[in-house]
Parts: sequence; C-alpha cells; structure tokens
Amino acid sequence: MIKVIKQWLSRVLLIALMLIAIEVPPMAVNFALRYSKTNQLIVDGFMALFIGLMLAIIWWAHRTYEAYNQLGQPAGIRVGWIIGGYLAIVLGMDILSYLNQLIYHQTETANNAALGSMLGHNQVITIVFCFSAVVLSPIAEEFIFRGTLTNMFFKRGNIWPKVILSGIVFSTGHMSANPISFLMYAYMGMALAYVYLRTDDIRNSIAIHMINNAIAMYVLLVQVV
Repeated sequence: MIKVIKQWLSRVLLIALMLIAIEVPPMAVNFALRYSKTNQLIVDGFMALFIGLMLAIIWWAHRTYEAYNQLGQPAGIRVGWIIGGYLAIVLGMDILSYLNQLIYHQTETANNAALGSMLGHNQVITIVFCFSAVVLSPIAEEFIFRGTLTNMFFKRGNIWPKVILSGIVFSTGHMSANPISFLMYAYMGMALAYVYLRTDDIRNSIAIHMINNAIAMYVLLVQVV
C-alpha cells in the first residue's frame, strides 16, 4: 500500500513539474517583447531560448510518454478520426463560446487575449510564436496531457476517467476567467484525449491540436496585423 502511494505521489509530482515547465518558455517571449522596438539582437536571443526550451520540453515529455505508454506501438493515422475530432471540438467550443458571451459578456477567452497580446509587435516574435503555437506547443502538450497523463493514471480500459482527468488538467494550464472558459479548454482536452485513446496513436490528437491552433492563430493574426 505504501509503495502504491509513493508511486502515485511521484507521478503527481512529475505531472506538476511538467505543468510548471510548459509555462516557462512564454517568459522568454515576454522578455523579448520588452526589447521588441529597441534591440533586435536581444529579441533574437530570447526567441532562440524560447525555441530551445520548447524542444527540451518536447524531448522530456516524449521520453516520459514512452516510459509510461500503455497502448503499445502507434496504430496508425486515422483521417476520419482527425476530421471528426476537430469538428467535434469546433461545435463544442462554439456552443460554449456562445454561453460565455451570453453569461459573462466575453467575446474571447483570457488565454486567447494573452496570446493576441504577443503578436504584431515584432516580426521575429510573431513568426516564432506562431510556429510554436501551430507545431511545437501541440506536440509538447499532447505528449504531456494525453501521452503521459492518460497513461500514468487508471488502467488501460478505463477510458472515461482518463478522458476527464486529461481535460481538467489541460484546462488548468490555460487562463480562464470564469467556469465557462475553464469548461471550454476542459472540453477540448477531453476530445483530444478521447481521440488518442480510441485510435491508440497520439499523432491523431497532435494533428487535431495543430489544425485547431493554426486556425486560431490565423484569426488572431487577422485581428492584430
């Protein structure tokens, strides 16, 4: 019993460390923004640091995912699941966005507002940040919130506890100003976890995450550029 508790606590600590780690790279972007109009060399340095940190997190998360993977070898890309999963996210997020606007009079989440504030100030920052949002962040977050988290807790066949846990923890990593906005990211996390667990291949949830972020970043760019 004591051994089980120690294993459980060590896994909780590992996930907590990953949640903290994924919040570190954006700090480099914030520092770069301070020099966006005055010193391009410093901006370039901080953005290189940002990419390096993201790659390090991906490497760490991938190794951890492989260590805890319950599903075995990837089962293959499932285009139907990717399309269906993305459409399910769009539909659910649209409904929740409507409720968010109706109840809390918010036209965008605090997380999207924060992302938008990082764009349009400096070309290098905008390009690197968009690349990260569309490619690096989806890979890192899927390895952490789907690949690692869902395999660490509950047995392989317990899909729904894994899905719910993934959604809740995923949402804690995004800024939420009210319960509806929290539920928006929780829903997205649960949809991604469901696709991953049903297809036995994390590349499917990564693809959905990339598509979702690419469209979101396009919308944000249209607003600020």
